[in-house]
Amino acid sequence: MSISEVTILPLIYSGMFIFFLVPSAKKESRKVHKGQSTFLFVFKDNLAKMVFQKKAVLALALFGITLFIIQSVFAGAEWHYNAHSGYPLISYKSSALFTMGGTIIYTAMLLLALGYGRTIKSMKNAK
Repeated sequence: MSISEVTILPLIYSGMFIFFLVPSAKKESRKVHKGQSTFLFVFKDNLAKMVFQKKAVLALALFGITLFIIQSVFAGAEWHYNAHSGYPLISYKSSALFTMGGTIIYTAMLLLALGYGRTIKSMKNAK
């Protein structure tokens, strides 16, 4: 993979994931947290709003399809190499697991960063 593919694919994945998790402006009812609301309470509330909406099913589908494609690509490359090379058999299972693990960590960080940004924004609006 060239450097442009390594940068473009996460940008597209991030854009689609954020689009599916951010509630639309029409349906989003801004709940103003006033008084004794702590950062952690508002953060949990914002994460719950993002995850438990209709569009979040599409984000989950995107995540699942991404993991399936990663596994399929590595399995196909392993099969092709083992079937046509004539060299001793190899396994790409560890590479596939590392790539899938990196995708899971990246997705979790993206979700938490999105929730953090929405929390900061809603706490500023409450003041």
